[in-house]
Amino acid sequence: YVLPSSQPQFPLLGLIVSGGHSQLVLWRNHFDYTLLGQTGDDAIGEAFDKVAKVLGLPYPGGPSISKTAVDGDPYAFSFPKAKLANKYDYSFSGPKTAVLRAVQKLCGKEHDFPSYKLAELLTEGQKADVAASFQRIAVETVVDKAVLAFEEFSPASVVIGGGVAASPELRRQLSERIPLPIEYTDMKLCTDNGAMIATLACFK
Repeated sequence: YVLPSSQPQFPLLGLIVSGGHSQLVLWRNHFDYTLLGQTGDDAIGEAFDKVAKVLGLPYPGGPSISKTAVDGDPYAFSFPKAKLANKYDYSFSGPKTAVLRAVQKLCGKEHDFPSYKLAELLTEGQKADVAASFQRIAVETVVDKAVLAFEEFSPASVVIGGGVAASPELRRQLSERIPLPIEYTDMKLCTDNGAMIATLACFK
């Protein structure tokens, strides 16, 4: 494992992105924090899983979509970003439904056509374009909010946690848009809940 050589500094902006969580949190110390925003429906990792299923890609969806997206055009489809009352909240139900509708249209099928039968009607190129376009919008959704919070609160550190922290596209977008080195754990620990719980226990 390649672990950080020093601790992140407080105040700290944390983006937690996984199959169960999409949260943006401002930490003043390890136990004094404010939840700025979170998802009102699917977590980002869950949305990746559901889109992957529509495209006939294996679980977990994040790595499958990332791999398939390499050969696709991230601007082939214009999927929506939700506008919510709290500027730091997320919603992934709209983009996820938009993917389903786009795939139904590509396949020439109506809304009542079974979604699990769509994948076999898609070409590899179509799958790649849908994957790349969805990945871009899903990642932009969380990065937009992280940038907004960074500008408002001027944290000393930005830390990313959860399984989706392993996403190369998330890392690329964040490094382009936030003018600080982003703190990540080792790629192998991004999905390791045991390590996260042990670390919390250590600080407690």
